[in-house]
Amino acid sequence: MNFEITRDQEYIKYCLTHPYVWRNSYDDAMKNVDPELFFPPMSGVLYVKAADFGLLIGKPVNFITYDVHIALLPIARGMAKIICQEAIQTFFESSDKPLRLTASIPSFNIKTIKLAGDVGMEFIGINKKSFLRDGVLFDQHLFGLSKE
Repeated sequence: MNFEITRDQEYIKYCLTHPYVWRNSYDDAMKNVDPELFFPPMSGVLYVKAADFGLLIGKPVNFITYDVHIALLPIARGMAKIICQEAIQTFFESSDKPLRLTASIPSFNIKTIKLAGDVGMEFIGINKKSFLRDGVLFDQHLFGLSKE
């Protein structure tokens, strides 16, 4: 699969605001944001285009750690595990430094919690009542994976 870093703001916005992605990613801070008026943050964020399947996103936390997210489009249904496994392998192989990927997944996002485990991420713990959506506080499940 072809993975390429992209700065194409139109494609990034398309992926992040696609209804399939948007419905699982907003919290109360974004609740009343019109997706048409949303501008994705570009500074310090690594957007990786996964062929035509959508985006993989990495936000550097420090020199070796990236907070990772996915914005896969409906065309990727049934392929998310393969896409993510190949992306992780490509990312780890392309760097000569130690790397750590982390993910914080709201407890209502069961499919993504399962996906994190399926791609080899280790369950680290629970960040209790840390995600506000529709006035309800949800826990976040924390996962991590290190390049060994």
